[in-house]
Amino acid sequence: RLGGETKRLTFLFSDIRGFTPISEKYQKNPQGLTELINRFLDNQTQIILKHGGTIDKYMGDCIMAFWGAPLDDDNQVDNATKAVLEMRESLEELNERLREEGLDQINTGAGINTGLCVVGNFGSSNRFDYSVLGDSVNLAARLESSCKNYDTSLIISEYSLVDGYDYKFLDEVTVKGKSEPVKIYTIEK
Repeated sequence: RLGGETKRLTFLFSDIRGFTPISEKYQKNPQGLTELINRFLDNQTQIILKHGGTIDKYMGDCIMAFWGAPLDDDNQVDNATKAVLEMRESLEELNERLREEGLDQINTGAGINTGLCVVGNFGSSNRFDYSVLGDSVNLAARLESSCKNYDTSLIISEYSLVDGYDYKFLDEVTVKGKSEPVKIYTIEK
């Protein structure tokens, strides 16, 4: 059934950094590229699911996930933060295996934001997806894409801070499409 509701959720976008040069190396080996990406996606997806996240979609080498729907999650920010930190650790282990196999290593950027969105079934009566829409979702995507500007693998908005983590303030930024600045942080390794 099509339709949605407004909810406060936590969003994660995680994307491979420098994917174009990696994919160019595999022009004559599409199966190799597919295997590499699927190893990455499987590795990261298992962690998101373990911490109660919902995979919204895969967009090439990017994972979009959220916490707080379809099941409510009073600890959604903490669960998303735990997931992204474990994803970072697990990626180091995956990269060690890739290095041993003589394959390209993978680096990622991730953005986390929390806020109101519309969540529900979007599409047509023939085909629809359970997904999220809204400014809060877009901000998480913009934070992920800003990782390279701050030479970090993780950017978290001021709306996604919870006790128990050692946050480092990065900047106060006004992202495209927004008039109010947002404070951004990272958690160093």
